[in-house]
Amino acid sequence: MKTRLYIILLLVLTRMLSGCEEWIELKPENSVTFGNAFETERDVEAALLGMEQSLRVNMTSASWKPQTYGEYSDYRFSYSYDLLNENEPLAYVGQWKWNYDVIAAANVPLPFLDKVDMSPERRDFYRGCIAFFKAFTYLDLIRRWGDCVLIRDEVETEPIGKTSWPLVADYAIAQAREAVRLLPEWDELRDADGNAVPHRARPCKGAANAVLAHLCAWKAGCKYMAQPDDRDYDEQVLWWAADSACTAIISRPDIYDLEATPDEVCENTLVDGGMECVFESIFRGYWGELEDVYGQYNVICLGTSYESYPAITGKQPGDVKNTTYRILNATVREMFEEYEVSGEIQHDARRDAWFYNFEEMEQMHEAITGGYAYPYKWRYARVGTEGWNAGRFINFDGNKIWFRLADIYLLRAECRARLGNQQGAIDDLNKIRDRAGAKRYSGSEYNGDLRYAIFKEREKELLMEGQRWFDVLRNGYYKTELYGNFRDVSEQDIVDGVFFNALEETLFRNNPLMRQNTYWLKRQ
Repeated sequence: MKTRLYIILLLVLTRMLSGCEEWIELKPENSVTFGNAFETERDVEAALLGMEQSLRVNMTSASWKPQTYGEYSDYRFSYSYDLLNENEPLAYVGQWKWNYDVIAAANVPLPFLDKVDMSPERRDFYRGCIAFFKAFTYLDLIRRWGDCVLIRDEVETEPIGKTSWPLVADYAIAQAREAVRLLPEWDELRDADGNAVPHRARPCKGAANAVLAHLCAWKAGCKYMAQPDDRDYDEQVLWWAADSACTAIISRPDIYDLEATPDEVCENTLVDGGMECVFESIFRGYWGELEDVYGQYNVICLGTSYESYPAITGKQPGDVKNTTYRILNATVREMFEEYEVSGEIQHDARRDAWFYNFEEMEQMHEAITGGYAYPYKWRYARVGTEGWNAGRFINFDGNKIWFRLADIYLLRAECRARLGNQQGAIDDLNKIRDRAGAKRYSGSEYNGDLRYAIFKEREKELLMEGQRWFDVLRNGYYKTELYGNFRDVSEQDIVDGVFFNALEETLFRNNPLMRQNTYWLKRQ
């Protein structure tokens, strides 16, 4: 039986690597290739493991362009592409093959589900997993590329062009809703042998609702980025849908709960999940599956762009001046402000959780620190244990957390602010502030702009986690919250796709219907 599972996984991985459509760097396979491989439920479960591994490897190894352009930093190199250099279009190319590998892996078992002998409930579960992985992947595609190739359930053997991102969003939203309908809650997940699933990398109803919420919020908030012909939809309906999806997660405190303190977010959630985690990919304890040290280096954690001493092996205090992104001590004090209660000075506990020994390091000479704080959100280094790599820093030893409950609370707060539910939005905002011991919301903040206060709270809570670019665009704050020339783009530049990746040249070789992102095409 183990041999058969390995064969299934090999077939799925081969499909991932060789692909399903040549014109998007994927190669078609016919049903004969896989048909004889799916005879039992365990065969289908092996394909599910292939989907999880595909997402784990592909979606965490690919470049994070363009979302890194919006990461909060008080310093950027003068030649940083985060500042938008329209004269170097090749620098803004992103490779979406990684995404389509996940979609290919998800579609592999789909034609055979009705042929395998298993209960209707288990068949629905696998259908829900397939729908989840496709919804998850299309969320990433439309947020990073905008218009993209829409692959549904069947392999496309003829070239097709891109579909506008609002229509892709509609398909992904339908897939996410199907996943919500078909998948059980996390505490009801079982494997093919009836055993409970201990981790949160397996799709479940909560994870599907998280994807649904972000899909609806993206389509609603980014309507200004769509072509005029694609704006014929009611964004309020989408905000209601996102609110409801968030509420479905929040209303299950037996499954999802905030850590007691920000420090525990660093010690627990960002390490191996736990109750604040809604969906993750497993790395801790399973790094060997990446096969070689180079693959482990390539797993992207933004902590490696912010952190140096003391989290990264071998770094000295002065190395904080050399990281890609840097945050000033003065900024930390402003973000996580002090306030007075009954004559006692209090401060936001995220200051001491997200940054190492803040007050002590703040006193060090600027010749050493450059005036920068020491980010410390990821604390456990994975180092090499043998050969030339022994003792060398490889990566941070923790799982990839795709969605956590604090994100969901603050996304619901944004939805409610947009829907006119001011008190509900304030309650959600204060839920996160209360956990951090921060000052509760006052209507005098940010000139009474509650939605901007929620944006700034997401900036603080999800600092260094790769969400800020999407938050800026969803709220239309690019003129004040992005950097360099990104602040000066025109409305036409936005519709043309300035905030999206350009397509790599290989995609045009075998597909006469493929078209480059308009903004970058004009600058080639």
